[in-house]
Amino acid sequence: VRGRAAELDRVRSEIEELRGLRRGTVRVVASQALAPRFLPQAIHEFRQSHPLVAFDVRIGDHVQAAEALRNFGTDLALVFNLAPEGDIERSAAVEQRLVALMHARHPLARRAGSGLRLRDCADYPLVLPNRDTGGRQLLERFLSRSSIQLSPMVESNSFEFLRGCVYDERSISFQMAIGVLPDEREVVMREIEDRGFPRGELVLANLRGRQLPVIAYAFMEFLRKRLAQLG
Repeated sequence: VRGRAAELDRVRSEIEELRGLRRGTVRVVASQALAPRFLPQAIHEFRQSHPLVAFDVRIGDHVQAAEALRNFGTDLALVFNLAPEGDIERSAAVEQRLVALMHARHPLARRAGSGLRLRDCADYPLVLPNRDTGGRQLLERFLSRSSIQLSPMVESNSFEFLRGCVYDERSISFQMAIGVLPDEREVVMREIEDRGFPRGELVLANLRGRQLPVIAYAFMEFLRKRLAQLG
């Protein structure tokens, strides 16, 4: 039934395209790191030339995104660390690094240089995203083969909450670089300089074999260009 409904949406989209209206709804599941800046900007720019298009955006991890693609609950997924699978087509992928977040008056923020090592963070309270997030998985992957011990004082699935925690001027959090707002003044980011620290992969994907509505396909192509610029 979901498949037939998705096919009807595609047909409606093609009819609108023929009429020159270019309207419809694009459904996207995206990682939380894309919510503050990247995805809102992309949607705003796309709607400059497609003002009749609506968006249904849900925030989720790579497991939720794959499930939504398979049950026709979304047109596109833009998430971190989506594993290659036979029924999911990866339209684009770009590497992203994990960074440390802290208050501008944090001792490590005032230290010379733009980067730090994870060992430097061990003496400060850590507020970490939960283990379902791509950034936390990168951190755990590195720590599993390192002698460094990091014990979180706070864990949460909300990046906004974690960002608020660093205002105590002592705590440190971690986030994918694409999610750090460029106009923040009191919260700063520092690159992780540990050798061999893994990078995340931001993946744009759709269900293989499914013919997307015209407007969803157009937005996918738009996102591919934006990701190419990131790369």
